[in-house]
Amino acid sequence: MEQNLPHGPLGLYIHIPWCLTRCPYCAFFALPFKRDDFEHYLDVLNQEKQLYLPQIKRPLTSVYFGGGTPSLLSASQINDILSDLPLSDDAEITLEINPIQLKPQYVQELSATRVNRVSLGTQSMDDEELMLLGRRHKAADIEPGIRLLQEYGFSNISVDFMYGMPHSTEDSVEANLEQMLRLPVQHLSCYLLEIYDDTPFKKYLKKIPKDQVLSDQYDMILHLTEKAGFRQYEISNFALPGYQSTHNMLYWNRDEYLAWGAGSTGYYKRIRYSNPPDLQQYERDLASGKLFPNGHKNSKDDDEWDYVMMRLRLSEGIKFADYKKRFGMKFGRDKAIAKLQEAGLLIADGEGIRISRYGLFISNYVISELL
Repeated sequence: MEQNLPHGPLGLYIHIPWCLTRCPYCAFFALPFKRDDFEHYLDVLNQEKQLYLPQIKRPLTSVYFGGGTPSLLSASQINDILSDLPLSDDAEITLEINPIQLKPQYVQELSATRVNRVSLGTQSMDDEELMLLGRRHKAADIEPGIRLLQEYGFSNISVDFMYGMPHSTEDSVEANLEQMLRLPVQHLSCYLLEIYDDTPFKKYLKKIPKDQVLSDQYDMILHLTEKAGFRQYEISNFALPGYQSTHNMLYWNRDEYLAWGAGSTGYYKRIRYSNPPDLQQYERDLASGKLFPNGHKNSKDDDEWDYVMMRLRLSEGIKFADYKKRFGMKFGRDKAIAKLQEAGLLIADGEGIRISRYGLFISNYVISELL
């Protein structure tokens, strides 16, 4: 039944897989910056745009430039990419920016584009942590950069915060986050540091705090953000009223989004697809006119699995009426709900279910029990 629902919002994710230096904890597809290769990539990206434009039958409600380091794009390059796109009048256009690039000329030029939301890769307000993370900015650079953005009219600014750092404690997270929450920003994304085997950061695996300490750090984040007036609307995301990320809500509401660029992943007309994280294969696919590479059309079970997993990440959870409208049946899972509710991990009422504050840190477990 879900495929028969009226069309909702449509977004676009654009992956720019280039970095001046690669962060040692990062597992995303990214490459060392080379000017000629970068400019060739933009030519290929334009080919992808021309291939997909006929597929876009309604206005885009959001465009998200991610990476990598998409702020390596100049203002004119951003304008070129956005040109000819059918953008809604109130489209949210987000650009991820490395704080070291917040210079007057760049910000002034950026203000002449349609970018109206900035996501800063701040990560920490502690210089030792920033050095450990391979970040090139200092904590003292962050607020002046944000003030500069404000000076040129940017009023929707998000910052990233990373917890679970090696040797970190509840007290150190509290001191760090309190500094970040004093910044004049509207949105905060808090991420638990994940260590992957194929990254240089794997050497710190044994120095990561124990689960109980990580849980305490997360609970501290919930307390401090609430105190500062930020509403938690998703497990890792907090916003002042009216500043939820339009684009990210597409993912959690299971709305549609196209994806351009090597290594990007999209969801359109019930097809999950992904561009290869390989520049040569990505270019070959486009040269052959291939749409939705590596695509897989969701089955009804896939649709339901995705819906439950993504909706439970949201603070509002699953509404039974919406579930029935989408799938034509009662939600069910009464035994799993009762078990999780008894454990204090789930809140259930006549209208729906949502993960309790106590269950948020172990949300993967809660979701898996329901699935």
